[in-house]
Amino acid sequence: MLTQEDFKHVKKLAKLEIKLLEQEYRDILNHNDSSIYEEYEWLDEEHSYELTRKRKNRRYASLTIELCSILEQMLLQLYKRTYQKKFNSTQLMKTPAYRARSNMEMLEAELGKQHIALKPGKESCSTALHQAFQTRNRLVHENFSFVAIVKDGSNEEETFETILHAVKKYRKHLNYESPDSE
Repeated sequence: MLTQEDFKHVKKLAKLEIKLLEQEYRDILNHNDSSIYEEYEWLDEEHSYELTRKRKNRRYASLTIELCSILEQMLLQLYKRTYQKKFNSTQLMKTPAYRARSNMEMLEAELGKQHIALKPGKESCSTALHQAFQTRNRLVHENFSFVAIVKDGSNEEETFETILHAVKKYRKHLNYESPDSE
């Protein structure tokens, strides 16, 4: 059975991993990769800029996928500690209510049965998180192209920061009301 201490520990570990990933993001913002290409004399400035842009694009894509993985692993750990078994989405999909749901939605529903859910009034965090996971899925299906997921009127940094914010808020507002505290 999951205890309040276990719950807090799992959330703290996820918070630490998110902070480390956030530091990597800041490093990307503050680092100019164009100097890497200076030794390749046959590359002109335009090609060097294009390679730098593509590389940054892939790095944002990988950070987004890792960010979603951190949260998914947090939920999987909570599930495993709560139910004392490994999450089996294939088995759960046999339940009619779960057939059209993603792993994320199934995890949320199953954890919700055990008093692990977002704090009241924070449902928008779930919607934002689901959008972040849809973005992650698009990245995988769009050949790892972050440019393909950037919305009109936005840029790569704003898009990544939106995803980062959604994950941080969701983790922060995930709450556990242990059955023995009722």
